[in-house]
Amino acid sequence: KPRPGAKIVFDVAADAKPGDVNRGLDRAARLLNLYGAAGRKASDVKIAVVLHGEATKSVLKEDFYKPRFAVEQNPNLPLIRDLRKAGVEIFVCGQALNYKGFPESAVSKDFPIADAALTVTVNRQMDGYGYLPVP
Repeated sequence: KPRPGAKIVFDVAADAKPGDVNRGLDRAARLLNLYGAAGRKASDVKIAVVLHGEATKSVLKEDFYKPRFAVEQNPNLPLIRDLRKAGVEIFVCGQALNYKGFPESAVSKDFPIADAALTVTVNRQMDGYGYLPVP
């Protein structure tokens, strides 16, 4: 059973088809659901999600995402909003944004851009978070 006090950092580089939710974000939501099913609160677990590599596109604003990937909407944004409401920290790698050619202005509003995914991951591990890669 899920125990209160757990801390986990999801290292997400997973790609997703433009119309699909990224599996790293889905895994974070599943973990929250497991806690809920066990009678726990979202605050009983601390979750950080670090997006980089192919997962970087998950945080792009609609007006940037739609024409670039030829889909109706970015399917990740509603889940990201829900995860953040539940207390999940979500970061995108600034180096990956640059490498992928996405300007910071293309990132969804109020979204933390980290200097690097590596530093967030290392810092959270130093804070006692367990490490879960989602390649």
